[in-house]
Amino acid sequence: MDRLSHGLTRARRRHEHVAVLFLDLDRFKVINDTLGHTVGDQLLVEVSNRLGSSLRPGDTVARLGGDEFGLLLEDVADAETAELVALRIEAELAKPLIFEGREVFVTSSIGIALSSERLGTPEEVLRDADLAMYHAKAKGKARHEIFDGTMSAPALDRMDLEMDLRSAITNRDFRLHYQPILRLETGRIVEVEALIRWQHEKRGLLQPDAFIGLTEETGLIVPIGQWVLTEACRQARAWQIEFPRTPALGMSVNLSAKQFQNPKLVEEITDALTMSGLDPACLKLEITESVVMQDVPATLAKLHELKDLGIRLAIDDFGTGYSSLGYLKRFPVDTLKIDRSFVKGLSHEGGDSAIVRAVVTVAKSLNMDVTAEGIETDQQRLELKALGCEFGQGFLFGRPLTPEHLKPLLAISMNGALVGA
Repeated sequence: MDRLSHGLTRARRRHEHVAVLFLDLDRFKVINDTLGHTVGDQLLVEVSNRLGSSLRPGDTVARLGGDEFGLLLEDVADAETAELVALRIEAELAKPLIFEGREVFVTSSIGIALSSERLGTPEEVLRDADLAMYHAKAKGKARHEIFDGTMSAPALDRMDLEMDLRSAITNRDFRLHYQPILRLETGRIVEVEALIRWQHEKRGLLQPDAFIGLTEETGLIVPIGQWVLTEACRQARAWQIEFPRTPALGMSVNLSAKQFQNPKLVEEITDALTMSGLDPACLKLEITESVVMQDVPATLAKLHELKDLGIRLAIDDFGTGYSSLGYLKRFPVDTLKIDRSFVKGLSHEGGDSAIVRAVVTVAKSLNMDVTAEGIETDQQRLELKALGCEFGQGFLFGRPLTPEHLKPLLAISMNGALVGA
């Protein structure tokens, strides 16, 4: 920052430009986690050497922290000159690195910012280079982007949201809403699905689409997911005590890919069940079809480990991930959830009816039950029931509701059908 400050002063005096390149290594965490921190450290040293060899003697390269580097180019004619340096760096990093007899390839995302009369401080130039780097990552990584004014608003907004996200757990800003799941034959609620919301201080109540992707990128999905699991189990047990019935009310909780890969997942589920007093058989974990089909042997082992706890498992969005039926029969799964896209297309003449019928047939042959998502009309409910689908959820029965607003529906369901059976 000291070099950049002096460089900006000289550039203004001489009516020249300086350029800053903000470089972030792609997938460095994967290398660190798989090959170890010693190899990770050696990789950073080698990257530093290659960056240095790509610059002129008077330029500066600095490690800003982690796997982030800042490069200062002085006396730069225009952005294209800085872009040529970025291309040289990309070519250097494209060459394989050898560690312990193993070839390792590394790429980087690079943001470029050029000084101007508008940018008066080192922090402003570095910020713009950082924003350009975020755009490079968003466009697929292993590339560079030159900052322009259109990047500022959405990128700054995203950075602000990330900062708020990190404090939201401590501030208890998250909320759970619950959507009822009914047995179509009786019209009564048998379980509920926990769905997260963020009560943001300035932006109001945020839906998952606004922040879940960011939690995945930052890794915050793991601690947030643990909070969801703990709170959902606590709430389920409280409702079971208030509305006793046989069988007891069930609770469904979604698991993200990062949560599923978390080595402490089984321990965290056990803690949530123990703290709440919830019977494991009343907890259902929903895992998307795409997650289940990644690294099948490891997935199979994890699924059996979860089943050994006594909980139930569901494959969410079934039908969208093209999973092999050969694998499906090996998975210890209790429920297939039919994606809402198939429910929306239901009609007596349409092909989606045939797909739903096929899913129901496969599920029953494998001793699984079926839940249809996204039911919005009574016609869809009746057709799903006729096709043999046992359970359903959707706006027809209730939107995701706060615990206070769901309680009346649970009370109604205790004594009769929520909708016509």
